[in-house]
Amino acid sequence: MPAPDLLGAPLRILMLSPQPWTGLQVSKHHYARELAALGHDVIFANPPTGDGAIRLTPSDTANITLLDHPRMPLARAKYRAKPLFIAAARFRARAIRKLVGAVDLLWDFDNARQFADHRPFRAPASILHVVDRLDPGDDMHRHADLILGIDASIVGDIAPAGRPSHVVGHGLSPLFAEAARARLAAPRVRAAEEKVRIGFIGNLAQPAMDRARVAALVAAHPDCVFRFIGPVQGETPEIRAWVDALTAQPNVEMAGLLTGDALIAATADVDIWLLPYDVTRDRNRGVNSHKLLEYFALGGEVVSSAIAAQADAPGIFMAAPGAPDELAAKLDAAIAAVREGRDTGWRTRAELALANSYRANLERIAAHLKDCSI
Repeated sequence: MPAPDLLGAPLRILMLSPQPWTGLQVSKHHYARELAALGHDVIFANPPTGDGAIRLTPSDTANITLLDHPRMPLARAKYRAKPLFIAAARFRARAIRKLVGAVDLLWDFDNARQFADHRPFRAPASILHVVDRLDPGDDMHRHADLILGIDASIVGDIAPAGRPSHVVGHGLSPLFAEAARARLAAPRVRAAEEKVRIGFIGNLAQPAMDRARVAALVAAHPDCVFRFIGPVQGETPEIRAWVDALTAQPNVEMAGLLTGDALIAATADVDIWLLPYDVTRDRNRGVNSHKLLEYFALGGEVVSSAIAAQADAPGIFMAAPGAPDELAAKLDAAIAAVREGRDTGWRTRAELALANSYRANLERIAAHLKDCSI
């Protein structure tokens, strides 16, 4: 039978996500919104939590319905008693299908491997879309008809021989695409006497964040303002202590979780965007980051730990692989560029971000899916 056409007539799409609909918006949310904008009926399955019944509720977006389901039976036995967990997951999949009804496509972003087997959902086609490296030994392909990953190394880890697989990089959301177009149309005019503002967007509790280096950079630049935009999701006592210490610094602004226009407004006067991570704690080992596209879209300078996918981005201040201590010198160089009013290519970076929108990615995925033999 022909594969579902993402650019054709409306489809019913069940999307499995390891992140909930509410909170920080990441790739799953953006793909769901793009699909809904095309007229598809998207059922967005939140990660399993709590004890309640399986239920459907409306979302804040037309054509997107939220599916909630309780904590998975035998979840703690996912690796120790794998066959039992897979059997329980199949039972849950059948229960979800009974409530949801027939779907045309299953789109699985679930790196937590809640559903090791796609077949009980009985979708005519399924996609496994991996944006974070999976655990070694995982049953990674899950009988998917199409496998996507954000980097060739990740695709190579998960794709069985002969199964259709492609690299599809991170995308730029419509919110940031609109911001990029606005910046290009009306570039910011910066007053020379302004303090240099250095920004970060994202979850402050993310495991790979180089918290010690961030604290050192803040302490080394008391004449700059550091603005952190994002929540603290999944904190530990250690992370809470770090956040509290950071908040106490006179040159630090904690904006918290912002979305939509409020988020973009908080970026308007930021001169430099910072991406500091510790490769030893980075699940993906520095292959790609959606955050860099967002930073490019916002204009200004970008200072980053080594990220292979954007190492050649024009004018980026990026530490070399294996040399994390270079980040301090890269930040100093970016601060000097701002103070001297040098143009390091922000327009080219914004245009690069616009060329990688989620809509453009969706069109690429539609072509890959169309080529599949279902």
